[in-house]
Amino acid sequence: MAQLIDICNRALAQIAAGQIADFAEGSIEAREATRFAKPLLAELAEWAPWPWARTRVVLAEVGNDRPAEWLHAYAAPTNLAQPIAVRAVEDDATTLPSGGPFPFPLQDAAPLAFLYEGGRIYANVANATLVFVRNNVTAPDLPPLVARAFELELAARLALPVKKDATAAQTLARAAEIARMRAIADEANKSGERPARYVSEAELARAGLAFPGDAA
Repeated sequence: MAQLIDICNRALAQIAAGQIADFAEGSIEAREATRFAKPLLAELAEWAPWPWARTRVVLAEVGNDRPAEWLHAYAAPTNLAQPIAVRAVEDDATTLPSGGPFPFPLQDAAPLAFLYEGGRIYANVANATLVFVRNNVTAPDLPPLVARAFELELAARLALPVKKDATAAQTLARAAEIARMRAIADEANKSGERPARYVSEAELARAGLAFPGDAA
């Protein structure tokens, strides 16, 4: 996978600007690449629920300042870009279907309610685990199509400060948007995920499944 300076040089090539050997070299290209590249990496983490940037952590409970609304409050992870799901503690599965009319994991068929607000995760389950996209992604993490979208977006942002070229900035911004949509679609296709939908109790019963808390 490419290093950040390699992607920056490709972005600079898009605007016919000079290449850089080091971010601290003192050139206008190095200065502006430094100013825009790392913030853009953090922004990229919020473009989509990237499968390659997902992680999970058991949340640390904090004082609940909304006890009438939620049973539990947790500190949000410091590297949280976007939350995806909350998981409760469950027993190990003893049987699971190989397929069916529901998403996998099966917990996505009945997502647990949560709220991310004010640096806290609110939920109604104890010892909650948060599935989330982390914000500390690095250039080597980026799959090729995502790296290409990042490159074009960076080029669009460098065109004005480096080359004073508004036309190039607008053209590259449009190309970057197309590349971003292509990258998001490609990652969704590769992940094999299916949109969560309502699964009736009858469907679950036919699959021999029941969620915790269901009547025996």
